[in-house]
Amino acid sequence: MRNFIIKLFFKITKFVLYRHDYSPDKYRKGMDFFTSFLRKPYGVTYHQLKVGNMDALWIRPKNIDNDSIVLYIHGGGYGMGSIKSHKKLAGRIARACKSQSLIIEYRLAPEHPFPAALEDAYYAYCWLLSMSFKPEKIVIGGDSAGGGLTIATLLYIREHQLPQPLAAFCLSPWLDLGATSPEIDAYQQHDPFIDKKSIEIWGKQYAGDDLKNPLASPLYAQLHDLAPMLVQVGTSEILLFENRTFYEKAKAEHIDFTYHEYPNMIHVFQTFAGFLPQADKAIKEIGTFILNRSARYQASNKEET
Repeated sequence: MRNFIIKLFFKITKFVLYRHDYSPDKYRKGMDFFTSFLRKPYGVTYHQLKVGNMDALWIRPKNIDNDSIVLYIHGGGYGMGSIKSHKKLAGRIARACKSQSLIIEYRLAPEHPFPAALEDAYYAYCWLLSMSFKPEKIVIGGDSAGGGLTIATLLYIREHQLPQPLAAFCLSPWLDLGATSPEIDAYQQHDPFIDKKSIEIWGKQYAGDDLKNPLASPLYAQLHDLAPMLVQVGTSEILLFENRTFYEKAKAEHIDFTYHEYPNMIHVFQTFAGFLPQADKAIKEIGTFILNRSARYQASNKEET
């Protein structure tokens, strides 16, 4: 019933309010407004800071029991989303990981097209390294465009021959900015949130004619030597098919990859944690994935010494 209510809300909102020709500022204000009604996670504090020229937020749950950190990269089609819209989700994930977290205000398109967002995410990773966080203590994760940007950041880290972080997680990652999956048109009826035209508009706005660049659309990337990765996706979203293709690609390349589909869930359903049981379960899975990776690394490191 709660999932039905969420889907109905998005269907009505999309029909009544959504248009493809709004200004970027209107989209951004809309996302900040609607996410302001989400439940706050308890036991989490926030502290503002600067990471280079970027605004950022340091997130500290009360149950921290390790010295790791989650670099969280928010979603929003590369043109909207903010610390304000995503700090609650990032806070819940930090709490599940029993770790502190950093969320950054990376530059948005169309004012700052590709590769601006990627450069900012990479800069934040390098900044954490400069702050004496070891790679095996850093996790990178994000949702939607932030999920795609998470993978792109891993690719960029590999390209610059820096060590990979401990692990990465992606919630409904946007992997193909050109929306080329042939199943999308027929499946549109099942997604109350995202439509193909929006994907095409926002993809073009961010990457222009470079839609198949792996650093913009990780679906086209070679995945060797990347950090272990967890991907969660709902079966009621049109990004499902590119994620399935990405999963098959990951299997073929034999990388450390965990993939879970959540039946009947919409795009970034984890946002509704505290209201939707499946969202709570998914966030718990993220925490378990990260904590297990950390424990495995520590165990193997002890064996080597």
